Order: sequence, then C-alpha cells, then structure tokens
Amino acid sequence: MLKNKFQGHLCRRGNLAITAVALQDHILHDLQLQNPSVANPSQTKTQKRENELKSLKRNAKAVIDTGLQRRTQGPREADPEREYVLDPKPPPLTLAQKLGLFESPPLPLSSDEWDKVRQRSVSQGDSTQPCPVCKEEFQLRPQVLLSCSHVFHRACLQAFEKVTGNKTCPLCRQNQYQTRVIHDGAQLFKRKCATRIQACWRGHVVRKWYRDLRRTLPPTDAKLRRKFFEEKFTEISQRMLCSYHTDIDELLAEIDHCLAVNRSVLQQLDQQCGRRLTDDDWQKIQTQALLRDTQECSICLTPLSVGPSSPSGMDSSSPARPTALLSCSHVFHHACLLALEQLSWGDASPFHACPLCRACYQKRILES
Repeated sequence: MLKNKFQGHLCRRGNLAITAVALQDHILHDLQLQNPSVANPSQTKTQKRENELKSLKRNAKAVIDTGLQRRTQGPREADPEREYVLDPKPPPLTLAQKLGLFESPPLPLSSDEWDKVRQRSVSQGDSTQPCPVCKEEFQLRPQVLLSCSHVFHRACLQAFEKVTGNKTCPLCRQNQYQTRVIHDGAQLFKRKCATRIQACWRGHVVRKWYRDLRRTLPPTDAKLRRKFFEEKFTEISQRMLCSYHTDIDELLAEIDHCLAVNRSVLQQLDQQCGRRLTDDDWQKIQTQALLRDTQECSICLTPLSVGPSSPSGMDSSSPARPTALLSCSHVFHHACLLALEQLSWGDASPFHACPLCRACYQKRILES
C-alpha cells in the first residue's frame, strides 16, 4: 500500500530526502500524540510553566476585582451547561500530509452531524450506562461525546490517551475522532436526585399523616383498639396530674385534720353510747316511753303486746312477743329490732342507730 503511494515520489532521486524527512516528522508527531482531544502532553515543561503562571495571574486578578472577572468571563464559564467542541479547528497538516503521503485529518463536524451523532448515542443509551473505562456512573463529573457516538468521562479518556499514546476510541478503535463536551449524565443524575428527594418527602408526609390518623382514629382490631384507648387514658391522666399543683405538706395537714375530727366524733359516741345505764336511768326512760303511749311496733306495724289493754279486734289468746326498750325511749319488738340490726349493720359495727330518731342506743328487754 505504501509502495503504491510513494511510487511517484521515489522515482525522483532528489525528493528521496524530503520524503524521508516528511515520514520521520509524521511518525514523530504520531508518537507524541499531536493535538489530543482532552490533553496536550506535547507541551514542553517551559510551556506548562508559562500556562501555570498565566492561570495564577488570572486568579490573582479575580481576587482583586471580582466585578471585572464576571464581565470578562468566557461563554464556557458563564454557562456551565453549554456544550462545546474541544477541538473546533483541525490540527495543522504535517509535511507528509501536505505531500500526499498520508490522508489529511477529517474536517470538523457540523451542527447537524453532531446532532446525528448525539441521536445515535441516545438511542444506544450510552449516558445511562456506566463509563466503559472506569465502570462508574457519570453523575456530575465532566462527560465527553466522541464523533463515533461513544461516551466517556473526560478524565478517563484523558488517562487512556496518555497511556496508549495515540488518539483511538477505547471501544471501536476509531482514529482521529472529534470530541464534544456534553452534560447528559449530569442531567440524568440531577433528575434521579430530584426524584429521590420527592419520594423521601412524600414518604415523610404520608408517614406523618398516618401517625396523626392513628392518634385520632381508633383501629378496628380489638387488641389495637384496646391499646389505643389505654394510651389515650394514660395521656389524659398525665395531663391531669401535670395540670394539678399538689402540695404534699398541705395534703398531709388536711389528712391530719380529718383524722382529728373523726376522733372527736368517735369520742362523743363513746361518751353517749359507751356508758352503761343504771336502773334509775332505765326507770326514767320507761316513764318517758309510757308518756309516748306507743301501741304498735314501728318496724312491723303490729301491736307491741297482747293483754287487757290490747286494741279491739286482736285475738287475746295469742302469746305476747317480747319488746325492747331503747335508751332513746322508743319501743320495738325485740325480734324486729334484731332483724333490722342484722340487715342494716352487716359490717358488725359496735353501735346501732334507732330506726326513728337515728340516735345511738342501748336496749333492755321488757317483761310481758
């Protein structure tokens, strides 16, 4: 192949030296990776040093006068989402390419051609997949689209070109490709982050709504319903306890006062009912009972005794029932009084109250 290309030039002996120099220069340019897409390792150390000094001066100006820096920003710095081509101009032709020994590099792609490359890349889903070099998601890291429609991290492509020493696509091995900076991976990552944030926020709102609903609406399950009302009662009790101001000393003083009052009442009852009545006292009480002229028991509403003084219409042959005289001068059937005591005072209290005057009494059985 080279023999057919070089046949016309080798015929002339004078052009042999020029041809050899052109080939040597072209091979040297290929080995030095002339005009790479994302890096330029052909720069000498002096040029690199000069570029670093220029960047430091620009940074110093930006620190001194930020307003001027904003005005002098380039289109790429002003719009970080803007897409642009890294090598808009074709590299200069080498001597061998000028002499026709090698093909010239392809012309820069137009906007329509880049749109077709972009559509082909989108249809392949390259931006949605990890970078073929590092196998990581693109996220917000710089991303480049090659003229062969393959997508890589800019740093990954730079490292690949630096290691291999030539400008070849890592996937399809296309030479002399063109590179365009795109932001498809960053846009997809932002949408994914926004979707996750919205999902988390909606989940938080739903969980909060469900907690509020559980606090207000009792569940249908029996166990959960019981637990719900127990929590409600506990909460109400806690609120009541917190709202009341309880003074322990005042409470104890009130308890002592109530105990003293009860003791005084009990002492009065002991004085009234605890003293045993004498025969003279019973004579006086019996006299008062006679003055009352009570004819029937107030409990059973039957005559107290049967005899010459019994009311008309009663059988005088029926036996007389024993009667009981109380210290309050009231008279009852003894059996009726015992039944009333057992019915009303089942707590075995040492004192009983009269059914009529409710006074604490002592009783004596009268002979019929």
